Amino acid sequence: MSFLTPEMRSKSSFLFVFLFFAILISSCTKLERTTLGGDLLPGTDRLITDTIILPVTTTNYLEIDSTYSGKADQHLLGYINDPMFGTTTASMYLQLLPTLYPFAYPVSKDSLFLDSCVLSLSFTGAYGDTSAVSKVNVYKISDPTFKANKLYRLTDAPNFSTGDFLGSASVTVGDIRRPYRAAYKPDSVFNQLRIRLSDAFGRLLLDQDNVNGAFQNDTTFKNFLNGFAIVADSVTSGNVINYFQLTGETTRLNLYYRLKNREGKDTNSVARFTFVNDTIRSANANKIHRNYAGSTAQPVINAGVPSSLVYVQSAPGTAVRVSIPGLDTLTRGSYIIHRAELVAQQVYQGPLTLENMFMPPFLHMSSFSASGAVEPIPFDQQYYMTPASTLNQQLDTMFKFDYDYTGGGNNFIRDASNNLISEYRLNMTSYIQNLVNNKTTRRDFKLSAPYIVHFTAKKASASSLNPLAYGRVQLGGGSHPTQKMYVRIYYSKP
Repeated sequence: MSFLTPEMRSKSSFLFVFLFFAILISSCTKLERTTLGGDLLPGTDRLITDTIILPVTTTNYLEIDSTYSGKADQHLLGYINDPMFGTTTASMYLQLLPTLYPFAYPVSKDSLFLDSCVLSLSFTGAYGDTSAVSKVNVYKISDPTFKANKLYRLTDAPNFSTGDFLGSASVTVGDIRRPYRAAYKPDSVFNQLRIRLSDAFGRLLLDQDNVNGAFQNDTTFKNFLNGFAIVADSVTSGNVINYFQLTGETTRLNLYYRLKNREGKDTNSVARFTFVNDTIRSANANKIHRNYAGSTAQPVINAGVPSSLVYVQSAPGTAVRVSIPGLDTLTRGSYIIHRAELVAQQVYQGPLTLENMFMPPFLHMSSFSASGAVEPIPFDQQYYMTPASTLNQQLDTMFKFDYDYTGGGNNFIRDASNNLISEYRLNMTSYIQNLVNNKTTRRDFKLSAPYIVHFTAKKASASSLNPLAYGRVQLGGGSHPTQKMYVRIYYSKP
């Protein structure tokens, strides 16, 4: 039974329709996680979906990288000469120690006969020309300040003297990967860089004991040998950087020797000196030096003014400041934002051999606060940052990042000359919607290729985004004639 008159039912029907569309429009302003493509939020019969293109200005700069080389991190060794970004030289420093103290050989030193002394490093990968020959030199470290409890930035390293030369090796990536069995030694070799050190140094190690020699304790051993400097030879090395794991099983000093047993027979044996992953025993450092002199990027990254080309190099490297003045105009309209993204294209330089050798990196976009602090993108961060631990989310500084949401991966397309290039699309949807709703203000953005994503407020990604020094790209800037960087916004308007 109805208690409404026909006039009242007519008014109620109008009110119901009005409320339905009000709720529909309101619900459309709640942003969902969408990706560009077939799953854009569709418009309704009363909403028309359209696109806004906003120009940007782009300014390159050298990023001050405060990354430390952790003991469990990959360490880099090698030399690259890239016409676009200049040279990169990476050197490693580490302490390899006896497994325990006091350390002793099984027989007296007059019954020990040297076979060889080999420094080996656990190989994990390479960047650059894998067919190139790399030459590395090994030196003894005597610097007493090289300590296990000290953290070294990528720009820091202990001192050493080139007069303390111990040995060298010249190898290709194929040589490092190739499996073989070492002659007269209890080792199967694969994925190792092996550097034979001088016999004089090997004999010196065999002559040590735990009474008056270096094997008494940690202090006496480090006074005798405070580590190894493994340095890329930039004169004869090719275009490749190799990656090694200090905590890998085959990163060690191998002292191969023969001993005479009680029956007077020779027996082959080996003493291992290893890297200890703690803050008490083994020290480590990994210096990565970038030199942009004479490179294509040098004039742009030193100019400090907007440019038509910009250069992003993986850490430690370069970054781009992106300004979008046109965002101010969005606050004067009522838009439902379905997707907003920064779009950037690689500008092909060639030749193809170099483009295939030096791959484009994964990019990340952060924002600058009014005070200049580097922060996550406001409102979007809730969709791509979650605490790495659930123990204390209020105090947690390490975050898991959803890079499917943020974008920054390589989308390979063809340019006007049919060159295969990378196009990047970086998400800023929620921020733009809240800017439209006057809940935030216009910001500039930082475009980079970080190793670890760091923010000024001591928050960081829990895992790496790019390997160190792996990848670089030349992008069209905001004023490029054919491949401009820009912001693209898909929206509906009632």
